[in-house]
Amino acid sequence: MPGMISAVRRFDRANIPEDVWDALRDRDNAARANVILPHAEKVSSHQELLPGSEQLWLVYSEPATSNIRYILSCTEGPLGKYPLFIVPIAPIELTPELLQGPMEAFCEALLNEADFERQRVFSVFSVEPVSKAFASAWEKITEIKRIDAPYYDALFSICTPETLVRTGPQSTDEEIELRLAVPQDADKISKLCEEFANTSHPYFLTPERASEEASLLIENGQVWVYEIKEGGGEPDIASIVAATRQSDTAVAITKVYTPNRWQRKGRAIRLVRRVCRELLKTHEQVVLYVGAENPARKLYDRVGFQGLHEESPGAEHWLEIGFDGAKVGHW
Repeated sequence: MPGMISAVRRFDRANIPEDVWDALRDRDNAARANVILPHAEKVSSHQELLPGSEQLWLVYSEPATSNIRYILSCTEGPLGKYPLFIVPIAPIELTPELLQGPMEAFCEALLNEADFERQRVFSVFSVEPVSKAFASAWEKITEIKRIDAPYYDALFSICTPETLVRTGPQSTDEEIELRLAVPQDADKISKLCEEFANTSHPYFLTPERASEEASLLIENGQVWVYEIKEGGGEPDIASIVAATRQSDTAVAITKVYTPNRWQRKGRAIRLVRRVCRELLKTHEQVVLYVGAENPARKLYDRVGFQGLHEESPGAEHWLEIGFDGAKVGHW
């Protein structure tokens, strides 16, 4: 194990080196790296952001080489701590035998951090073999059991200018506007963020936290709305799409929600398509994760997202695996 631990380097926001940036920004890694790269760029280029917050990255390279193979982030944003994210750096073979050593080295490196508490690791999110290997190693070393059912079992999907389906059926019987949200939308978006969180166990939001999230999304220009007006009444928001984690080349759609009363009329697909058209004017790809059993896969397929069928070439399962809620510190 000492040899494996020595293959792990640690960095904070002030000292991420160029070879790590290059690995995250490489064209072959940019989509996967979206869970780490945008936040790392933001807090590294703006040292004044989130003072005193936890911003830690661990980088595993093949022993005795400079070949980066995995990058782990243990960070927090304005609304709290993130899960551990682990990005495998291409090209790499993700077999259990090859994963065991690196994941055990990550576990030991975390536990060797000054003032690091094992309760901080409430979940891990990565490509399925990596999540499983890390969870197994963490459970063995810390004796904190993983939760059998994953918090999130998702397919990773990408839409590019070449795959985007730019038009679809048009509604002619509704007075609508598809636009970026404005501060006057905050109360309605807050309610929708709370409702969305109620479908995302265990990450529920109080009304106060939902209001914080809505305000941040609006302030940062990261949430779009499908505004509808019926029969001369007051306008309502029928659907929202949040697009966050933006780097130079990739941006993630992280929230799509339509309340029950506005569902089954194609509103979400129309808004997602519009948002993708706008995002792909300035980015090479839009990425998202969708539950493997979520019927919304059909929606994203019709917009032009790739990898939504498990039999598709290159389809990737990502898992978020949680740990015993009685022993971890997120809730």
